[in-house]
Amino acid sequence: MNAYEKIEKLSEKEFKLITGVTRKVYEEMLEVLQERYREDHAQGGQKGISVELRLTLALEYWREYRSFRHMANDHQIKRSVINRAVIWVEDVLGDRRIR
Repeated sequence: MNAYEKIEKLSEKEFKLITGVTRKVYEEMLEVLQERYREDHAQGGQKGISVELRLTLALEYWREYRSFRHMANDHQIKRSVINRAVIWVEDVLGDRRIR
């Protein structure tokens, strides 16, 4: 079970305590990310980890300021993959605020 699958089952209160955002805000962020992901992969290409997992990893990183090494160990995902996921989420959500 990955990080997204775990938080999906939490109560509203626990969800906010773990992620730092409400489920509604999470869903809004996810919509923006999924839209960009579809645009980026319209021509095909490597899929990588899911958008939900990318967002969940980014929120975990922002909320706890954990090192990518520790996150990689906990989630069994390479540090570089987590790093790219967090940067991608930051870039996409940052672009969205500017528009």
